[in-house]
Amino acid sequence: MRKTLSVLILLSLIASTTLAVGQEYYSPNDLSFTVYDDGYVVVDYTVDVDPTMVRVNVSLPGSLYQNLLILDQDLLILDSTPTGDGLTIDTLAAISASIWYETTDLTGKAGQIWTFAVSTPINSTILLPEGSTIISLSDVPLEMGSLAGRVLLTMPLGDLEISYTVGVVGSREHALAIINDAEDTIEAIQATGVITPDADDLLERAYSAYDAGQYAGAEQLAAQAKSSAEDTAADASAASVAIDNAISAISDADEDERTEGLAAAQDKLGEAESSYALGDYTEALELAEEAQDLAESATRKSSGSNMLLYAGLVVAAGGVGAAYMLMGRPKKAPEVQAVSFDLDRLFREHPNLRMDDKEVIRFLAQNRGETFAAEVRDRFDIPRTSLWRMIRRLEGEGVIEVATVGGQSLVRLDSRYKRGGAGE
Repeated sequence: MRKTLSVLILLSLIASTTLAVGQEYYSPNDLSFTVYDDGYVVVDYTVDVDPTMVRVNVSLPGSLYQNLLILDQDLLILDSTPTGDGLTIDTLAAISASIWYETTDLTGKAGQIWTFAVSTPINSTILLPEGSTIISLSDVPLEMGSLAGRVLLTMPLGDLEISYTVGVVGSREHALAIINDAEDTIEAIQATGVITPDADDLLERAYSAYDAGQYAGAEQLAAQAKSSAEDTAADASAASVAIDNAISAISDADEDERTEGLAAAQDKLGEAESSYALGDYTEALELAEEAQDLAESATRKSSGSNMLLYAGLVVAAGGVGAAYMLMGRPKKAPEVQAVSFDLDRLFREHPNLRMDDKEVIRFLAQNRGETFAAEVRDRFDIPRTSLWRMIRRLEGEGVIEVATVGGQSLVRLDSRYKRGGAGE
């Protein structure tokens, strides 16, 4: 009896341990489905995630995730890997993840009747196609209304099934649905800061075709617009990663005092950032990769050549006495003049500065307007990569200048803000 009881306790402990390991580190927040008359369903699912987790497994409706887009609370794109019933999302300390994708797994058709079926962990909203007629519902809706002529349902959590009829492909309603879908996708991508001129042009042409009654052509153009926007978003993401890698490589080279050739890497990085800002993501990617290569190949400056040059000067000038003459007599150290900066004017002219930017600027002002980047990092305990991003940002704002002195990066406040200077 004791042996049996021990086995049961052991099995119970194993089961509870397995449950703890497989525990989900997210909570559903909002879930909506937009159903189109060709059977496609757009799923928009937002979950709150544990910020202490690097990756979170999220279960999703369906198993096909076309045109997948995942954004965190700052509209930054998150990477993911498919799992058996959803995705493993690289949340990277995010607090929420908005998941958007298309799928055909949730609808089926028998004759002229469509059926939408799904199991949801929370209450959800379902927007049916324009002109659809509900045949049956598996449950009583919590709310029922309309949106732009389409039936809008709020359904309780659990297993859900809706049967309905809808118009045919190539109709006015279907073309408008495809155009709206493309427009929503383009707007979501543009909300992340990505520029999509080609997609905008195709979408405008789709609207023109729709207005002319060319519904099939409008659908094709809208699909091309959506695909173009998604391709551009992928290019922008790759360029952004390459720029971050270049910044890290430059930061590492600066930390190792490998400054020979580093200026070329910094110039190339500036070109990459300019191309990215203009929306030329392919060019930005190539330039950022070149900047990374230059930074990784940067070397330390050799002091041997300087010593040989100095020795040659001594010999040519006639020995130790001439060397003394070249070096000059010791001079009295000049008195240190007080230097102050008009930080109120600086902050007023640059209202978008962050709190940490202002703290670093005050620190520079307290140190006569300049200090080495390493001292800033030590003072504020800023990671090297983060510090380099800050330096690049402040340099772009025209607040600071950066020079290489003795193999180190010297950060200097712009002289325009020196009291009594040219900017006064």
